[in-house]
Amino acid sequence: MWSRSRTFCIMNEECIIRKLVADGDGAGDDRRFATLASLIMKLIKDPENARSYLPRITQLLDAAKTSMHKQALIATTNEYQINKYEQMAHQIDSEIVRAHERMQLAKKELEAAKAVRRNKEEYEALANVIQQYPSRQETNMKLEAVKKQLEEQHERQRKLEAKLMERKNHLHAFSMILANVSGFLKEEEEECATTNEDENGNNEDVEIKDES
Repeated sequence: MWSRSRTFCIMNEECIIRKLVADGDGAGDDRRFATLASLIMKLIKDPENARSYLPRITQLLDAAKTSMHKQALIATTNEYQINKYEQMAHQIDSEIVRAHERMQLAKKELEAAKAVRRNKEEYEALANVIQQYPSRQETNMKLEAVKKQLEEQHERQRKLEAKLMERKNHLHAFSMILANVSGFLKEEEEECATTNEDENGNNEDVEIKDES
């Protein structure tokens, strides 16, 4: 992460570099050395006027030294800036790697959160389905109640069948009694008819005797 102070320092360094380059980038060194060589040649050819050339020669030498010093300073500054930029590039690369790692971690956490949410939704759906069906205890209770009702129904059925059999036996006995009574009555009727016929026959015999 870049800070304001670091940015300010970089801007100041860039300003210093531009100023040094503008002041002594070596663009006028060739002209300066050419002038210095010309003055030295004049000094050799005209020693009598050497004093008039010395200030200018001294000035050019000082300017050359200053230019060399500036060039050395620029080189040192450039080397410092190169190292600085390499460190910054390395730091940026490290930040990019860490950011990528954080992104991958966040992606994994997001996938995990989605999985947890999906599992939660599936669990809630399963819980809703389970709630729609009775529990095992409730099912056992209902099963026991059904078994009890079935046993009671079987008992009622057995009693009804026993009662039906009893009535059937009674009906059979009544039918036999009725048949016996009918036979007895029929025999009585036949005996009565025979008796009446005998009586009628006797009466006719008596009447015949009386007439004779």
